[in-house]
Amino acid sequence: MTDKLKKRFKSLIEPYKIHQKLGDFLEFLEDIIVLILLFLLFLLSIYALYDIYLGLTQEKVKVYDLIPKFIYLFILIELFRLTIVYLKERRIDTSLIVKTTLIAVLREIIIKAPHFKPLDYVGIGFLTLILALMYYVPKYIFVSEAKFELKKKPTGIKTKRVVKTKKKEKNKFSV
Repeated sequence: MTDKLKKRFKSLIEPYKIHQKLGDFLEFLEDIIVLILLFLLFLLSIYALYDIYLGLTQEKVKVYDLIPKFIYLFILIELFRLTIVYLKERRIDTSLIVKTTLIAVLREIIIKAPHFKPLDYVGIGFLTLILALMYYVPKYIFVSEAKFELKKKPTGIKTKRVVKTKKKEKNKFSV
């Protein structure tokens, strides 16, 4: 019986098996955390819809007061989509994060624009420029590894082939 237990214990502590089991367990915990996050985002979305409904049913409603609530709902939807992409592909989509951040900045501009000072406008402009660069530069300037292909030489163009040959030189001094 003790030999059987020793073999079982040794098989459990082999490095590759421990790493594999630990990695599987941590991925399982990660999935649970993401699912809880998805559930909370869903509840926040339902609450935001209810808040918009209450705002629309009031007698004196200003459209200016409802616009930030709608944009907040769009932010929640983008975060919901981001977590779904993460669950499917096991990667964080940075372009989606940047787009969501741009929507959040737009919401804050709409809410607080009347109270901004001139220097605040400069800061918001700089932040928007940085976010736009973060979105467009990796997407359109850098080539991703998945889309990288070696281009083949076009077959329709004919080129001259230069061949170097060694000619036997005749002795100039022979008669």
